[in-house]
Amino acid sequence: MIAQYTLLTTLALHHIVIGGLLILTLLVLNKVLKTSAEMRSWVLMTAFITSTLVPLTLLSTTSALPVAAKLTSTPASTVINQSAVQSNIENVVAPLQEQTLWHMPSEIVFQFSGILTALVVVWVIGSLWRSLMVFGSFWRTRNLIKSCKAVPQDNIQKLVVDADVEIFTSTQVSSPMVVGLRSPKIILPANILQQLSSEQLAPIVLHELAHIQRNDIWFSHFQEFIAVLFWWSPVIRLLNNKIHIDRELACDLRAVKQLNNNKQYAQSLIDCAKLMITQQRSVLAMGLFSQKKELNNRVSTVLKSKRLKTPSMLTIIGVCLGLSVLTIKVSQAFVPKISINDTRQNAQHYSLLPSAQGEQLIAAVMQNDIITIEHLQSRGVDINTPAIGDGTALIIAVKQDNREMVQALINLGANVNQSSQGDGNPLITAAMTNNITLAQLLIDNGANINGIVRGDETPLINATRRGYFEMTQLLVNHGADVNLSVKTGFSDGLKIRSPLNMSRNSEITNFLIENGAIE
Repeated sequence: MIAQYTLLTTLALHHIVIGGLLILTLLVLNKVLKTSAEMRSWVLMTAFITSTLVPLTLLSTTSALPVAAKLTSTPASTVINQSAVQSNIENVVAPLQEQTLWHMPSEIVFQFSGILTALVVVWVIGSLWRSLMVFGSFWRTRNLIKSCKAVPQDNIQKLVVDADVEIFTSTQVSSPMVVGLRSPKIILPANILQQLSSEQLAPIVLHELAHIQRNDIWFSHFQEFIAVLFWWSPVIRLLNNKIHIDRELACDLRAVKQLNNNKQYAQSLIDCAKLMITQQRSVLAMGLFSQKKELNNRVSTVLKSKRLKTPSMLTIIGVCLGLSVLTIKVSQAFVPKISINDTRQNAQHYSLLPSAQGEQLIAAVMQNDIITIEHLQSRGVDINTPAIGDGTALIIAVKQDNREMVQALINLGANVNQSSQGDGNPLITAAMTNNITLAQLLIDNGANINGIVRGDETPLINATRRGYFEMTQLLVNHGADVNLSVKTGFSDGLKIRSPLNMSRNSEITNFLIENGAIE
């Protein structure tokens, strides 16, 4: 569960950061360039889509190299020795330049797992509630379509010449709107149809026709679907609101262009607003006045419409494609990718197998029962997830000095670098027990010689503090950094520990100094 929470929180953070920067950039550009509502509505829709999809493009199955992984995403101690850090960076600078990996620290996720569980529950409940609201709107829309009456053909021709769309009237709506995906229909409130003249209604119908021409109802349904999942996101809420405002303005300007009389259109907006019923029913539709507070802005924009230039559709498509490509390229270049493998490995440090599965796995390892371990794997038991109080299967095998089981577990996919809270990792365990043979075996199979684990430091520090000279030699000869220092947690007094200052005897101290140890 910690792995899933880590992945979710990382994706959520990427979404908010990328979306927030995108909104900020668009706001600045709009101030500088003074773009039209038509352009803004589509650019904002592009930002809406990219802010939800781009974080997913940053998911990667690639893992950092062992040293890089520990430098960037270890669950634990802080690396403080600058020369050690520089040495490690030089070893991995090429791969890190090609791909920077990051995820929310699993330690933080673990500490707030209770709160995150509550938030996930709230998220699910909110999404279900919003889904029910959408379903209710869909059901009311179906009933509305069935109950509305067609406007006589003669009246339609008076309203809009050559309008290739059905126009209906209903007493159940309070604002002109468009409904229906496959065959869009315009529905006018009965009182508006009765009390306004054809001259007053024509601009209103042209506005609804503009929604149909722009396929707005399809995009509004798509927005609603995304909002069901991202109802918690301030980015989605802000973009949804801005898209709606500019979409209505864009339809106003299209209608004015067809009518060629901005004053008549502005007056029609006011006349129609006066007749609106205060309480509106929720339906899946494109309504003329779903946000009444925007009426003043829309009227003033319409009156200035002759000074506004409408961009061509080709220009709009080019700008939106350019924005999408640029956002993806910039994100790929500057936003760290999310390694699913590293996320899973780091999260497993704080994860535990269910009690029954853990007991079965421990018993199989202790009894050298490889067949049972394979059977557990076939049932979905992850041998890299620690068992309660004992660490991973591989750590247990190392503790038992069982070379055969260690090799068998590695062959079955056991991660030689998987750490466990309170139990170190396999190589640290081998260093603690001065098991030269198993340490060599783990190193030969890719164990990270400089791996840091919270509360257990590094293999080399564990070897020097216990006075194991041969183990110290083995680790240093295989590349262990003699200057790699770590800072302990609060429970250990926030002390700085290094191979040299933790050295148990003069023989190890002299050896470390000969190999470049300075503190």
